Amino acid sequence: MLENYKEKYKHEGKFIFVPNYECIRKGLRIVEFCRDRLEFPDCFYHYRNGGHVAALHRHLDNRFFFRIDLQNFYYAISRNRVCAALHASGFHKARTYGKWSCVRNPVAEDPRYSLPIGFVQSPALASLVLMRSPIMGAISAAERDSVFISVYLDDLIGSSTDFSLLERAYYTILEACGAANLQVNARKLLPPASEIHAFNCVLKHGLAEVTDERIRKFVASEPSDLAEKAFIAYCLRVQERNFA
Repeated sequence: MLENYKEKYKHEGKFIFVPNYECIRKGLRIVEFCRDRLEFPDCFYHYRNGGHVAALHRHLDNRFFFRIDLQNFYYAISRNRVCAALHASGFHKARTYGKWSCVRNPVAEDPRYSLPIGFVQSPALASLVLMRSPIMGAISAAERDSVFISVYLDDLIGSSTDFSLLERAYYTILEACGAANLQVNARKLLPPASEIHAFNCVLKHGLAEVTDERIRKFVASEPSDLAEKAFIAYCLRVQERNFA
């Protein structure tokens, strides 16, 4: 039996896997291959400077927004899809490395083997699978309609100055999620509106800021002086492009 992790544990309701040495070694080779040989779409903000903050700033010029969150994203991606994505990308020994990159699914019977949270290669492999899914086609169609889409791993935000175009993109992407066999988190789903919450931030035309709830939670944690300074700097960075 293939052993590719040292332990697993649960943190905030999510299963985390700690890879062993050989899994880390193979995972780093996949990450290096993706960095040197592949180009991820511009809308993948988890591979861009600034991450989700940069994505929020890019939406500020628009007036209407939606949010789609993919449920149990990694654990919904099967080992077969991982292997197929690696093979299509030209990676040598795709099947072997795909097997080393997956674990027995801890949250569902189907798929039986899936990507885990905690492996160094999981974000890259999930991105490869997403690129090959119907969701990417729906995003491209939305962009042709001048709807801006940002992707941060399992979080998709769309925005536009035209409500009807945004609404059409929203339902098209939802349909694509079903076709891709990636379930949407209904609890976090936010249809087109003039204001939404994403990444514990408020987002609306000309304004992005950390939510009051997130600030209260941080204060209640009795942070150290160093943590408090870092959090204040983060809040200011979220707000720095505001013009509302």
